[in-house]
Amino acid sequence: MFLLSPAYCGGRRATLLLNPKSEAVTVREFRSGTMTLGRAFAFMSGLYFRGKLSYAERFGEALVITPTRGLQPTSLPFDESLLREFAVGDVSVDNLEYRSALERDVSALAARLGRGSQVVLLGSVASGKYVDVLLPILGQRLRYPTAFIGRGDMSRGGLMLRSAASGLELDYDPLTAGVRPRGPRPPKLDPLTRVPPAVAVSLGNETTGHRRSSDCGILEPALGSPRRSAARRPGARTPGAEGLGAVVDCRLRARPRLHRRPRS
Repeated sequence: MFLLSPAYCGGRRATLLLNPKSEAVTVREFRSGTMTLGRAFAFMSGLYFRGKLSYAERFGEALVITPTRGLQPTSLPFDESLLREFAVGDVSVDNLEYRSALERDVSALAARLGRGSQVVLLGSVASGKYVDVLLPILGQRLRYPTAFIGRGDMSRGGLMLRSAASGLELDYDPLTAGVRPRGPRPPKLDPLTRVPPAVAVSLGNETTGHRRSSDCGILEPALGSPRRSAARRPGARTPGAEGLGAVVDCRLRARPRLHRRPRS
């Protein structure tokens, strides 16, 4: 069993899905209601989640850790309401909604799998947002790929795609409470072994017909004007998907570029 860490649902690619003027293949799939959780996360995360998904489906069964709904199958229908819900969900051990839902589903998973099974976390082990919730329930059954140590997200994604294509599974080690596995950065992956994309990733300006100039404006605002003060007010509650608009609007924006000051 593989547990996949979630994609970030409050970034630039999530904004592309909400662009009402886009005729991109992926956006039309999202609007039609036929998009799944696995495909949506592969689009929003890119190489990293695509690698995790391909690897998990090649060597076992995949469940996805979500910000608000515990563990979910990759086949879960993914629509705008779920995108908005996940966009404001905080993946943190201090967030009771995230933690209680994950603990509930992992406990049920542990009872179903039995003591001799292994559960492999395909996600970060450098912080406690996943490990501190999973480890007390799964114990020695919780493993991680040792080849992940020292690699960034993109390198991990490429590594898993290569493993899935070759049929050679990675080695796993058990996780220990209070220990964060660390190590030196490994050599870069050989570009000659790169695997071509298995999941189409639409950036918002390809269509099934002729390209229109209006389709190139992929960063056009997809939501209404943000109410920043209401979204940031301490203790403010926005129950339900209807109350998430202001917060999502603030988070679904392209991240500003940082400009360094010229040296004197």
